[in-house]
Amino acid sequence: MINLKDKKSEKPFLTEEEYERERAKIRHKHRVREELMYRLMPVGLLVIIAGVVNLTLVLLDYRRTDSLYADTNDKFVTVSEDVTEEEPQNDTEEIIAAPEREKEWYELVDVDMEGLKATNKEIVGWIFFENEDISYPLLHTTNNSTYLYHTYTGASSNAGSIFIDCESSADLTDPHTIIYGHNMRNLSMFGKLRYYRTEKDYYENHQYFQLITDEAAYRYQIFSYMGVMPDNGLYDVYGKNPKGFAALLKTLKANSLIKSNVDVSEDDLVVTLSTCMGDNGRFVISSKRVDQFIYNDAGHEEDFPAE
Repeated sequence: MINLKDKKSEKPFLTEEEYERERAKIRHKHRVREELMYRLMPVGLLVIIAGVVNLTLVLLDYRRTDSLYADTNDKFVTVSEDVTEEEPQNDTEEIIAAPEREKEWYELVDVDMEGLKATNKEIVGWIFFENEDISYPLLHTTNNSTYLYHTYTGASSNAGSIFIDCESSADLTDPHTIIYGHNMRNLSMFGKLRYYRTEKDYYENHQYFQLITDEAAYRYQIFSYMGVMPDNGLYDVYGKNPKGFAALLKTLKANSLIKSNVDVSEDDLVVTLSTCMGDNGRFVISSKRVDQFIYNDAGHEEDFPAE
């Protein structure tokens, strides 16, 4: 019969000296581990504290900037209620309200441009989206950095301002005008423009926006939107006689994420809204002017050729 020996019994016993050396190694490992933990704990706490502080500052910045633009809308902008017309029944009866009528596009909002310009002479207009909560001052200056992280009051802000490219004309008369705004996580500024990408039917009810100046209200219809990189050629198409304008229009239509029925030609005045997108990309929405309402001393008058 084979005698199976216990393997443990074959292992020699440690001497007292060897035993102490092994214990010393174990104690050293524990000590190194504890020291490392004690050293990393303050670093970890600092990282957590820094993250909390940074988040708090961001939220405070959001709140401060949102409050500023909300107050600006309250002070300088009037969004119209239902439009009614009063008419007398006859010469002796009192005037009564006629049934409500559908508002004209230029009756949707009224902006006190004189009051706005008194706060900052570089405010050249107001951008207002129909059927969406996008309503902000429009600025223009000699560079594209001033209002990138500053509000129209000059206050530092991650949201910055909505502003026209410095190479574009402030009066919106260029064939192609570029307007910038941040894509904010809280959906302020141009944050809601992401819905054109993420919501299937969003474009159907959000095709129009207005650019309002002290001389007129201009209505634009969106015909294209797509993602591009910062070095895309559309950013080089600017000025009174921009090179490559015809080619740009073809590209905008061909590469658009939405296939609209809006015809566009070199005779149109095009406005492109540009905002940031993930991976250092840009999301651009292009539109053409489809109507305008000219202000004069006597009130208002429409002045746009019929299509």
